[in-house]
Amino acid sequence: MLFSKTKCFNFLIFLLLLNPIISFGQSLNTQVKGTAADENRLPLPFSQVSLKQGTDSVTVQTLLSDEKGSFQLTAPLAGKYFVEVKMMGYHTGNSKVFEVLNKETIDLGLLQLKPQAKQLGTVNISGVLPFVERKADKIVVNLNGLGAGAPILDVMNQLPGVTVTPDDRLSLNGRNVQVYIDGKATTLSADALAGLLKGISSASIQKVELIAQPSAKYDAAGNGGIINIIRKKNYKAGLNGNVYGGGGKGQFGKANGGVNLNYKGKAYNLLLNMDYNYNRYFNNSDITSTFLNPNGSISGISVSKLTSTRNNTIYTPNLGLDLYLSEKTTLSASIKPGYQLFEKDAEANIRSTGPSGNFTAGSNFLNLVHTPSTNFSSGVRLQRQIDTAGREFSADFDYYRYSNINEQDNRTIELSENGNMLAETPSKLKQDRGFDVYAVKIDYTHPMAKGKEITMGLKSSYVVSDNSNESLIGVSGGIDQSDTFLYRENISAGYITYGRNAKKFSYQIGLRGEHTWGKGNQQNGMGAIGRNYFNIFPSFHGEYKIAKNHSLSLGLNKRIERPGYENLNPLERIVSSNNLQQGNPNLLPVYAYNADFYYSYKSDFWFGLTYSLSFDDFTSISVPLGNGVVSVKPGNADYSGYKSAQLAYNKQVLPYLFTSTVLTLSRRSFKGELNGELLQNNGITALSATSYNSFSLTKNFSLSVLFNYRGKSMERNIINNPYTYLTAGTRYSFLAKKAYVQLNFVDIFKSYKNIYQQNSGPVLQLWQNQFETRMVKLNLSYSFGGAIKNTKKSNSAEDEKKRTNMNEN
Repeated sequence: MLFSKTKCFNFLIFLLLLNPIISFGQSLNTQVKGTAADENRLPLPFSQVSLKQGTDSVTVQTLLSDEKGSFQLTAPLAGKYFVEVKMMGYHTGNSKVFEVLNKETIDLGLLQLKPQAKQLGTVNISGVLPFVERKADKIVVNLNGLGAGAPILDVMNQLPGVTVTPDDRLSLNGRNVQVYIDGKATTLSADALAGLLKGISSASIQKVELIAQPSAKYDAAGNGGIINIIRKKNYKAGLNGNVYGGGGKGQFGKANGGVNLNYKGKAYNLLLNMDYNYNRYFNNSDITSTFLNPNGSISGISVSKLTSTRNNTIYTPNLGLDLYLSEKTTLSASIKPGYQLFEKDAEANIRSTGPSGNFTAGSNFLNLVHTPSTNFSSGVRLQRQIDTAGREFSADFDYYRYSNINEQDNRTIELSENGNMLAETPSKLKQDRGFDVYAVKIDYTHPMAKGKEITMGLKSSYVVSDNSNESLIGVSGGIDQSDTFLYRENISAGYITYGRNAKKFSYQIGLRGEHTWGKGNQQNGMGAIGRNYFNIFPSFHGEYKIAKNHSLSLGLNKRIERPGYENLNPLERIVSSNNLQQGNPNLLPVYAYNADFYYSYKSDFWFGLTYSLSFDDFTSISVPLGNGVVSVKPGNADYSGYKSAQLAYNKQVLPYLFTSTVLTLSRRSFKGELNGELLQNNGITALSATSYNSFSLTKNFSLSVLFNYRGKSMERNIINNPYTYLTAGTRYSFLAKKAYVQLNFVDIFKSYKNIYQQNSGPVLQLWQNQFETRMVKLNLSYSFGGAIKNTKKSNSAEDEKKRTNMNEN
């Protein structure tokens, strides 16, 4: 009875939203599925699989199996057929001839291939996964060697809808994005994340999933989309690996390098990754703060000129082990320790004036920062394939620990109007941050006849955020501030999805419930806070194929964006002597309702419309504290609306030319009370354009050009100035394409600008930021390894970890 109601509910929703005449698709085709495997019954991913007629061996359909070796073919008519499987290094295998009589799915089970006695140089598998695959709920980008071993961050700009600014900030379709690696959220600040992605070679990445509207299966947290980076897995027996290294030069030098090693035996698979990244760069800002009286007149102006040189060093080793307990059961364990050292040498020159421009105060602020941090991840996963029909159970147990010690040695020099020193005050600030995350998650997948499938799961996590500040002022080092903030949180969730994959109409409907309990306490100040609430998050994804190459898709969901633990922390962080940052323990979660509708032609062209409405949306507020001092803290607005239209074209236009071009028009409306004043605007229509073009001059040599433009835009209470930049590069492959060298010139004309105005009512701020964007980068990559001959025959803390992001001061 439950399924009957669900189908009726889906049918009515789709009719109301799309209005075409659609049926739930009684397919006239029979699905034929199975799994390609080796002689040890281990899957052979990306094998070439062909469905052939049993009478004359005429090919009906050809495709590549997925990363688990699974495939699903379609027999259009009644008759006799067989399936042929090809894989380099193995003899061609054929299934037994079978007969199609009705619409019921035919499961061939495992189709095992025998290894060849020796590697044949003439074997050539022509099947190649398409670069872009558009599905109802996501876009899958198969790298197919794209990037030639360059850091994955450098490749991101070449993916449809993804933008990476020269200061390494990521967005998807013009909106903020969560970055996942192998289904697990990253845990670092924006700068540390950029360093991590620079240290991961694109040669180790199999594909990237771009998920604009996540389904109920994912954590409901995060109002933006998800970029899920999926690493390659070693399917070959024996030792296989990749070694890479690179360097760059702007005003300062950069370096990255690492090794990825896999050793696969009959009963286990051992993984070792070692990544290193070093980045020395500058970050300068001119901040003009204008203070207004209640009548709108100017009461004073403060101008801060900040210059800083920064060093960021990151080590990220990773050790993983897969144990094949049986043919259908795998136990996986991983340990990922990480170490980061951030250092900053900064100086701020500050000058304040009155309403008539008369000098009121001046100072220099010297700031030395030393911040070592560690993050440790460990997890155990049990995966059981119950049968060959696709029923699967998995359980994940994870622990994550992040900690840092921020030590600042500061010196404030008061100046007269003519620049003479009046007084000097040294100070020290020590800030300890620690996050512990414990999580458990179980998932179950249950396929049914006629392409139907149910998935369900449970998850629970417990987080402890422990923070302390200690400030020492003056030569004697007396304690000026000593405070702590402790926050604990538990989130428990359950979800269920039901869907069908059919020839004409495919859909998935999901429902997720999440209960949140939290309690925080500040030693000095606000005292205790608490939160206890339960929410339901529905989702719907549907795809209707109008014709062979034409389809329509619709995505609907409700999401929540909980405050990051750092944004709840009220303890002050110092930017300069008159610019502070702090969290807001009274922040409310954001609730967002999202919809997108797309038309696509193959995977080459698509046009889409997106709309999102967020209540209690986060915004940034500049709060005047007196004497020209401003504290920037997060707050909640009444609402913000986001709408966009996107046009994308991704195609191998000519044998020597590939292009990926995306145009986006977007607009964001906003309403909120900031510092007691009501601010409301309808936004600015902004145009964004990204175009990546690759030219293959020879079989081994290619050129690439990347152009980015973003027009003037308004985001809540911030107006961003337009910017544009151009990047070009070359790539050369050698040693039978096992080795690559790539040279890139980033922001050739140094045209990237980061300038914005922030309106917080009584405070108006103009930020003019300069980053080290123009540089040259060189990357090299080499892959090695091979199969053993004559082999004898025989993720769970994602959301909580994301919210531990730390911001540099």
